Amino acid sequence: MSEADEARARILEKAEEFFLTHGYSRVTMDELAAELRMSKKTLYRHFSSKEELGEAAIVASFARIGEELARVAGDERRDFAERFHGFVKVLAGRYARAGPVLRDLQRDAPALWQRLLEVRRAAVQANFGGLIAQGVKAGALRADVEPRLLIRMVLTLVDQVMRPDVLGELGMTAEQVLPGMLGVMLDGIRTGREARSRPAEKTRGARS
Repeated sequence: MSEADEARARILEKAEEFFLTHGYSRVTMDELAAELRMSKKTLYRHFSSKEELGEAAIVASFARIGEELARVAGDERRDFAERFHGFVKVLAGRYARAGPVLRDLQRDAPALWQRLLEVRRAAVQANFGGLIAQGVKAGALRADVEPRLLIRMVLTLVDQVMRPDVLGELGMTAEQVLPGMLGVMLDGIRTGREARSRPAEKTRGARS
């Protein structure tokens, strides 16, 4: 990694920390430069504006979430149900931690909020698409349901419900809403075969 890349990564890490702690609108480039012990000129050389820095922080954050979800999806020790619950746990936890800054972006930075929605939609398509394919292959999900339709349904639910204003109206947290919302949708396409086979396998193992 070059010196410029290292500096950029350090700025992004500190900016994300500040945004999560203080909210986007309350963070200034002056404060970031002082915390990083660099001049504003150096900071602006890497990011020309606070908006550019905010967008980069959003992209970096979702990239890390994608890596975490990929680890869950690739864990062959888990069946589909366990991987699905692992997905939900990661997403709900991340959303809960980012709740204050998401409310801030939706209220005070509409352009960045729209950019966040775009990045989130791409992340949902990439990660849930793979998870659904795994479920069909394992026999846990019905093979006759069009995957593209399922992804569009997930996107619609996430877009319309996983929003600070909607969660506030519901008086519910992301940890409460996300598992129930996705569970209701997926229950309609579960086969139940994978869930029934696991106890049988354990029984056979106990007899042998």
